Amino acid sequence: MILLVQQKLLTACLLCLSLSLALASQAQESPLDILKKIQENKTEEAIRNEQRESRFKTEAEKQNALMRKAEAEVAAQESIRRKLQVDFDKNEVLLTDLEAKLEKRIGDLGELFGVFRQVADDTETMIFDSLITLEKPERKASISRLAESTEIPTIPQMRELWSLLIEEAVLSGQTSRFPNEVVKPDGNKYSTEVIRVGVFNAITDDIYLSYFSENEQLAELARQPDAYVRSSASDLSSAAFQKSVGFYLDPSRGALLGLIVQAPSLLERIEQGRVVGYAILILTLIGMGLVAQRLIELTRLRVRINNQLNDLDSPRPDNPLGRILTAYYENKHLNLETIKSRIEEIVYSDIAEIKKGLPVIKVLAAIAPLMGLLGTVTGMIGTFQAITLFGTGDPKLMAGGISQALVTTVLGLCAAIPLLLSHSLLSSQVTKITKTVGEQFLAVIANKVKSESKQETDT
Repeated sequence: MILLVQQKLLTACLLCLSLSLALASQAQESPLDILKKIQENKTEEAIRNEQRESRFKTEAEKQNALMRKAEAEVAAQESIRRKLQVDFDKNEVLLTDLEAKLEKRIGDLGELFGVFRQVADDTETMIFDSLITLEKPERKASISRLAESTEIPTIPQMRELWSLLIEEAVLSGQTSRFPNEVVKPDGNKYSTEVIRVGVFNAITDDIYLSYFSENEQLAELARQPDAYVRSSASDLSSAAFQKSVGFYLDPSRGALLGLIVQAPSLLERIEQGRVVGYAILILTLIGMGLVAQRLIELTRLRVRINNQLNDLDSPRPDNPLGRILTAYYENKHLNLETIKSRIEEIVYSDIAEIKKGLPVIKVLAAIAPLMGLLGTVTGMIGTFQAITLFGTGDPKLMAGGISQALVTTVLGLCAAIPLLLSHSLLSSQVTKITKTVGEQFLAVIANKVKSESKQETDT
């Protein structure tokens, strides 16, 4: 219909154009010529219009055919949609029935699935952190597959999880050797034979190792345990197959060994005492050196006196008793008062020599705790200064002063106690020696008195 209207409009336009041309040329042409031309033009226009109408009708029929075809296809697709909708509704009902049947048939399997997932997750964490995984890395893929499963576990999967748990339990009680890389404290790596002691420790030769599960690496401890602990690791490294040896085990799986790195050594503890700590150490060394010197001298002197006691007839000048006897025998012919004065002079001189150094040791024993107290006071002053400047937000700022206070106190006590004990020991030795010398001095005087009395009686 639209095409026909367009054709008529086009025809009217052409007629108007022809009339305008004819009117424009009337002034030059005759009426017969104009009529003839108009008739000719009308015939040609009619022919062209008929061709256009025929073509337009043909196109219109094609468009109608395409529209009917499209409507037929829409009707067919609509029919398919209705059919699919019916099938979908049926499948929904069927699916609901199947889900209900599945829940009914599963029963306790749903709880089993939850328990399996929880155990698998816990086992995955345990295996990833286990020292055994360093020796058997293929276990990580197995436990990851089981832990990430979202379906109901099958019997083979449950058996696999059970096998991993049994393997972990069995290998945790065994010692094995395997090659692996070890990182030194300076960052260099080297390949060596590693000994795994259950899930607790790893060693190589006499070196304890720490295990980093994040990057699956073994590293030497920056500070190794004491020598007696390392000797047990060396014994285990050199032990023959199935031979029992003693070994110091870290039951915390490396946590206690890791604290060794943070724990200060003896020298570091002493350094925390600073100047006062070093002064106490120097005082202690002087005191103990003096104690050692006096102990050696008193021991030698006691041995010489004992030897002299066994042979009183042959006095020797290397001991006080020998010098007393020598003075007695040399002045035996003199009177009692003269002999007594000369022997007393020797006794007083020797006793002063025997007691030499004891007052110094006693003074050092008294000074040591006072110096420790001095270090305590200076350390607390430093602590309060840190609190005044920085507050109490960071305990590390106060740790230096507190460490100095405590360390100097300990050093002062550690110096005073052995010095006091040594002074007591030396004092007892001096007392025994002076007692022996005094007894022999009185014995000599008694012999002189006895001999004079006898001479007077005989006279």
